[in-house]
Amino acid sequence: MKRKWASMSTVGRLTLDTHLVRLPKDLGEFVIVHELVHLLAPNHGRVFKSFMLAYLPDWEQREDRLNQKTQRKCA
Repeated sequence: MKRKWASMSTVGRLTLDTHLVRLPKDLGEFVIVHELVHLLAPNHGRVFKSFMLAYLPDWEQREDRLNQKTQRKCA
């Protein structure tokens, strides 16, 4: 089970989980950048991934770390 750390509405409202502040700073940054990129690309396709790479070159590693941290917490 994955935890939903944040979401971006279709009108641009960013909602953050209050537990986000407990994450390491670089993982919190990943979550926020991920959601902000949804303003430029609404899905997780090639364009989205290109923006993520431009803003956070190590975004995939951060995503993996966040998923590992979330799996341990939810297990």
